Amino acid sequence: MYDVIIIGMGMGGITAGIYAKRAGLNVLMFEKSAPGGILQKISTIRNYPGYEEISGPDLAMQLFKQVQTLKIPFKNEEVTALECNGEIKKITTKSGIYEAKNVIIATGRKPKYLGLDKEQELLGKGISTCATCDGFLYKGADVAVVGSGNSALTESLYLSNLANKVYLLHRGREFKGEEELVSRVINTENIEIIYGVNIQKFNEQDNKISSIELDNGQILNVSGVFIYVGYKPDTEIFKELNITNIEGDIVVDEVCKTEIDGVYAVGDCIKKGVYQLVTAAADGAIAVSDIDK
Repeated sequence: MYDVIIIGMGMGGITAGIYAKRAGLNVLMFEKSAPGGILQKISTIRNYPGYEEISGPDLAMQLFKQVQTLKIPFKNEEVTALECNGEIKKITTKSGIYEAKNVIIATGRKPKYLGLDKEQELLGKGISTCATCDGFLYKGADVAVVGSGNSALTESLYLSNLANKVYLLHRGREFKGEEELVSRVINTENIEIIYGVNIQKFNEQDNKISSIELDNGQILNVSGVFIYVGYKPDTEIFKELNITNIEGDIVVDEVCKTEIDGVYAVGDCIKKGVYQLVTAAADGAIAVSDIDK
C-alpha cells in the first residue's frame, strides 16, 4: 500500500515525486517511456529558470538524476487502468495491481496528426513528431516541418543545422510562436517558409516518403516530414472515471484535485490557462502539499 502513486514522469510527475519523498510519503512512480516525458522531444529550452539554455533530454536527465539521488521508487511500466471505487485506488499494469491512498495523474500530452492517408503507416519511415529523436537521420537531406507554434519554429531551427533544406509549411499567414523565434527562422538561410498551404498527400517509394504534394499543386521532394500541429491530453484510459472534459483535459480545482477524492492530476494533461514547464512543476508541488495535509 502506497500513500501516493504517480502516473507519469514528466516535469509535473517528477516534481510531485520529489515533494512526496521529502514529505516522508510512501511513493511510487510509473513511466511508460523515458523519464522526462515530452522533454525528450524538445531540442532547446530557453525559458526555464536556472538555465539560460538547455536541451530537453539534458533537463530530463537532470530530473532523473534527482530521482535516483533521492532514491524515489519508480517502475518503467505502462499503467493500463485506474480503479477508484473506494478509498483505496487500484492501478493496473502488465505486471500486476498496485494500491494507493492517493493517485497523481501526470500523463502529459501527445502529438496530434494531420489525418492523411498512410500517415500512421509512415511513422518512422519519413514522418516524425520529434526532430530531437530523428533529425540525425536526415543529415544533408531536404525535410519539411508542419506547424506555426513554438515547437514548429524551434525544431525548424534545430533541423536547419542538420538538413540541407527545411521547408516550414504554415497553413495561415501569422505565426503563433514567440517573435524572437519567428525572427530567427525568417533569417535562417536554409529555411524556406511556405504560407497558406496544407499537405494533401504523402508520396512514397520503397516504403519511405519520397515527396509531398501541397494543396496549391506544389510538389516538394523531401525525405522527412516533422509534424507540429499541436498536442492533445494523453488521458484515454481515464475517460470512464468522468474526470475529463470533451477535449480530454482532466478537470481539477485549485489544488489539482479531481472530483474523485484522492485523485489528482498535474501538468499538461489538465485543463488550465498556461502550459509551461514551470506551471507543470508548480502543479506537482501543489498536489503533494494538499495530500500531505
